[in-house]
Formats: sequence, C-alpha cells, structure tokens
Amino acid sequence: MTYYRAPQNSTLNTTASRATTDQPDEKFAYFPAFVKVQGKKVVVLGGGEVAAGKLRLLLRSHADITVIAPEVCDDVSKMYNTGQITWERAPFVDTMINGAIMVFDATDNPHLTKRVEAATKRRNILLNVVDKTAHCDFIVPAILDRAPIMITISTGACAPALARMLRQRLETVFPATLSNIAKIARDARETVAAHLSDSLSRQRFWTRFFQNALRANTTRNITSDDLAHELRTFVPQGSSATVPSGQSLRVEITAENAYDIPHGVARNIETADIIFHDEDVAADILTLARRDATLIGLNSAADENYGTSDTGPAISKQIQFFTQQGMNVLQLCHN
Repeated sequence: MTYYRAPQNSTLNTTASRATTDQPDEKFAYFPAFVKVQGKKVVVLGGGEVAAGKLRLLLRSHADITVIAPEVCDDVSKMYNTGQITWERAPFVDTMINGAIMVFDATDNPHLTKRVEAATKRRNILLNVVDKTAHCDFIVPAILDRAPIMITISTGACAPALARMLRQRLETVFPATLSNIAKIARDARETVAAHLSDSLSRQRFWTRFFQNALRANTTRNITSDDLAHELRTFVPQGSSATVPSGQSLRVEITAENAYDIPHGVARNIETADIIFHDEDVAADILTLARRDATLIGLNSAADENYGTSDTGPAISKQIQFFTQQGMNVLQLCHN
C-alpha cells in the first residue's frame, strides 16, 4: 500500500518564526545544546555552598568531577568521602584544568576569575562563572527533571527568575510517569527497529504508543507489556493487512496565540498528520504541529469551496483519502 505524502507548507518556517508580533527576530546569544559529559572531566572551582549547588546538579550526570579548593563545606566534603568527586586541595594553577571539557567558577573571586578565564580560553575549554554572565561561555538553564527526559528553559540569562517560574508551572503539566514511559521506549528501541523496517512506520508507531501512554490512567504505570501489545496490533506502512482508519476532527479557535489554546486543542494539533488551516490562524499556533506534519493553508479568496464556515467538497475528498490511509486529519478554523 502506498501512502500519499502531501507537500510540506513551505511558508510556515518563515511566518511562524515571526510569531504574532511585528518585532524583528532576536537571535540566540546562547545556542541550545546538550553536551555529552559521560566519562569526561568537569572542573568546579570553589568549595562553598554555591559550588555545592552546582555539584548536586553535576552528580546527576556521568561526568568525572574535580573540585579545586583549599577548603570545602560539609556537603562537598561528604561528596568527596563517598567517592563521588575528586578533590584538589591546592590553590589553582592553570594545569589543573588540562583535559577538562568545561569549568565552573564558583569562587566569587574576581582576581581568580581573570586567571581562570585566560586559562580556559588558551585551552578552548567552556567556562561558566556563577552569576557573572559576561564571563560565561555557557549558562545553565532551569531544568525539569524527568530522567531520562530533561526539559530545560532558558531566558538567555536575561531573567533567570522567570525561567524558574516557568519550570515550576511545567512541573504540574508533565506527569512523573514520563520517566517510566521514556525508559520503556529506550529499552524497546532495538526491538521496534527490528520489527518495523522503515522509518515512517517506526515514527507512526512511536507516536501512537506515546499518545496512548499519555492518555492512560495516571494511577498505574505503563509497562513493557503495554508496548509489546501496541507493537503486535500496529499495522505498518505497506502491510497487506487492512490499515485502521485515521480520525478527522474539525476545531474552531478564537485564540490569537498558542498560549491561549486549550490543552486539548493543543494536543490535537501536536498529534495530527495533516492539518488544514485557515490563513488567519496565528503562526505560533501552527508551530505546535510536528515537524513532519503536513500543513495546508486554505485561501478562501482563491477558492470559495475553502471557506471556514463549511468544508468544501474538494477538501472533504482529501480528508477521506487521508483518513483511509490511517492518517489523523485536523481542520483548524479561526472563528
């Protein structure tokens, strides 16, 4: 069976990036990325409470952590006594950071910071000076921990308190069961890849699994048996078996931005394969769609059948075709 893939909306990336304001795009001061630290040397300068705070976060990783400080507080001392960190008890010299991939300066010592900054620049090592953004090569975002899922929020060092508030709000949105779901998916990746040979089928399977897992009753954990059942009942692309029909949904919205979209509507946008949308639907609302989703703008001025009050016959035929292929179709109308 052949799946029809409609062309991607080529105008979305340019219009969505401008969101709903007339302000010019602001470029990143810091590029968002995750750095692999497993088995790598990370240095923390200082042994006080500020250093201890950074160390607690670093200990959530698999980095090889070295603390450089003549003296340390009780918390850091416990980390050393339990073998979690290496402790260099001498004053700082440049060679102590050799081989490190990043350095945290938690000393609050301007004279030492200048020396450390010069030493890291010579060695091309990333430096973070706590609460001194002007000296930082990288910053640490607010983190929502659902390991192995990590959700980070940054304001580009402009408003750290705002980032923390946003993280606190997200704590109530993302269930603790996310961690369990991610671990099951991690353990089953090779099994799913062996069962489903093409990337589109794998993508559609994982989308279906995660949708069902997030809808499940939060009083119980999703198990590997649930994933195995999903895999047994999933009909991949190209199968001679009957493909389960997709769903079609029509939603009218009045919101002018993604923030005001009801959670249920946002989930429909995020999970749709095909989205027919009015041209006046705000661009940042459309950015809620998956990157691989197909977005089709309906220009009512070009064709009276594409009006927002009712679905024209041509659109109805397309929707029927897509749903027969097992795709979920959303009509997004601006009221």
